Amino acid sequence: MDGRDRRRLATNDGAKPTDSSAQRVLAVALTVEVVLALPRHVVSPRSYIRSVPFEEVTDEILSGDKAPALVLSPLLTPAFDALDLARLLTQCGYRGRYLALVDRLPSANLIRREVEAQSPTLNFDVIVLDGSTPLHSL
Repeated sequence: MDGRDRRRLATNDGAKPTDSSAQRVLAVALTVEVVLALPRHVVSPRSYIRSVPFEEVTDEILSGDKAPALVLSPLLTPAFDALDLARLLTQCGYRGRYLALVDRLPSANLIRREVEAQSPTLNFDVIVLDGSTPLHSL
């Protein structure tokens, strides 16, 4: 039931959320299946989820009251990694939370420290999808 009551994943088609109380989530380079499989405490059932490729992130509103409350992305892709996206979000004035997802990772703290050193104002964390991070298992 985790994913069935969430709003449909919107593609980059210019659609707007219909419920102003819904949390806005920007999913960068993630599939529908990955986002819908996340635990409820990561992406709430009332979330409006918009999916965009990395190349279109700068086309999104990333500051102000229309900015997403949460940005999700893979930790590493062939096109970008979490450091690239963190830098871009910071440059665009993003003030929400950014979570990078990865299947397995020996030391999430190393990634956290690296992103914090580069983008100290960004609220960043890593979710290891094997359940080994506290954020995943809450």
